[in-house]
Amino acid sequence: MRTLNSTRNIYISVLTQIVMVLLGFLSRKVFLDNLGEEYLGINGLLTNLLSMLSLVEGGIGTSIVYNLYKPLAEDNREKTIALIQLYKKIYGILAIVIFILSMIMYIFLDKFIKGGTTIPFIGVVYFIFVLKNIVSYINAHKWALINADQKGYIIAKYNLIFNIITTVIKIVILKTTKNYILFLIIDLVISIIQNIYNGKIVTDRYEYIKTKDKYIVDEEVKLNLITNVKAIFLHNIGGYCVNGTDNMLISTFIGLRTVGLYSNYTMITSQLSALLTPLLNGIGESVGNLIATESKDKIYDIYNVVYLINFWIYSLSVICLYNLLEPFINWWLGKGLLLDKFTFIIILVNFYIRGLRNSVIMFKSKAGIFVNDKYIPLIESAINLVLSIILVKVLGLAGIFIATTISTICLPLWTQPKLVYNKVFNKSVKEYFKKYVYYVVLTLVTGIITTYICNLVVLRDGLILLVLKGTICVLMVNIIYVMLFYKTKEFKYIYKSINQIISNLKKKIDIA
Repeated sequence: MRTLNSTRNIYISVLTQIVMVLLGFLSRKVFLDNLGEEYLGINGLLTNLLSMLSLVEGGIGTSIVYNLYKPLAEDNREKTIALIQLYKKIYGILAIVIFILSMIMYIFLDKFIKGGTTIPFIGVVYFIFVLKNIVSYINAHKWALINADQKGYIIAKYNLIFNIITTVIKIVILKTTKNYILFLIIDLVISIIQNIYNGKIVTDRYEYIKTKDKYIVDEEVKLNLITNVKAIFLHNIGGYCVNGTDNMLISTFIGLRTVGLYSNYTMITSQLSALLTPLLNGIGESVGNLIATESKDKIYDIYNVVYLINFWIYSLSVICLYNLLEPFINWWLGKGLLLDKFTFIIILVNFYIRGLRNSVIMFKSKAGIFVNDKYIPLIESAINLVLSIILVKVLGLAGIFIATTISTICLPLWTQPKLVYNKVFNKSVKEYFKKYVYYVVLTLVTGIITTYICNLVVLRDGLILLVLKGTICVLMVNIIYVMLFYKTKEFKYIYKSINQIISNLKKKIDIA
């Protein structure tokens, strides 16, 4: 059942992301052509600023989702309802607190924009961003329930429809009116409708949560929640300071235009991550159930499969990005919108390092390991911020990203695997780093070979060049990795699972 649910979650999520990536690139092109780079910059800056307020949430959602796995697996409705009621109450309070803090933050907005901005009605723009942020809390307790139950694919298809409608309407608005505020209002209104509609779907599926009876969370669970929330809050602060402050630092020390240029890169890497994340998250919701019900040996075997998948998709991704991202921006948006090569490489290094940690982070989170390293993110963020301020003055834009690389290598790169291997698997972390070094070296060697072959293709920048280079990257990387891994236990497991999925699909087609 876990495999079936994982497959469904992955399938619908990947399909959704593919459609949204295509629409997203079209939307960005229309946005840039009709509004310009400064508007891209303000989009990125406000998104960063308001995401900082999500720190107030403090990891409550993550902790409650962790505690939902077991009662859902055991069909213990009383415990499930108690957690959902608590989640709903807390998030109602949080929405009010975040709104108040957002209004206070507006007073200091100009401090984050070097040289000011010519964008009119910036207060209205900010307020719309705030409301969009608050909307996400309306039915957060329902998303936690359906995702913890591994049924996220049920609402994903509706999200796809809403997202297509939103994107198409926003493109039309930009083309016909060039009105940024109307563009944002459309996004906000459809987002509200989407939350209400999807919330009804979840409520209809889990009718027992509509009860008016009040349920109390067990003292043991409550204590676990409080302990985990305190730890996750520190993790969130550290994570935000390391990964969520780039646009603010760029805007403060360099300028809004550079934020706009950088946002083109982050849009591509973010869209790619959005495509890749379902592959791991679809498995991730099953991991919580796996850890709650299976032996450590079984958990470790599945982890190694996830680790190989994690490496494969991020290795392929970073090699493709190195060879395709810059020519793609030239073809997509036009010349003159690239960052320098050194900065580009550092961005890719951070993308790869962060991506390769996904499997260990997933198991750490699903196992509820939040307390043991709760102060590490604070130390990491302090190192990152201090180095960013120093290095941006010496190296410019690249300095901000180098600071992220250094702070990551100094702490979480080795502390997180150690906790997972010691506490979840009862094994030495040496096994993790042996594979890690092997995977990194393999990525470098494969990347050099693939890039050399790509450089043999001499054509003017254009769609044909992108298709040829993309084909070379996909073929070369997959051929090399299949040759290296086809005899491993992990690859055989993946191959068997794929065959099982294909077989199930054929049966459904035959029945239809």
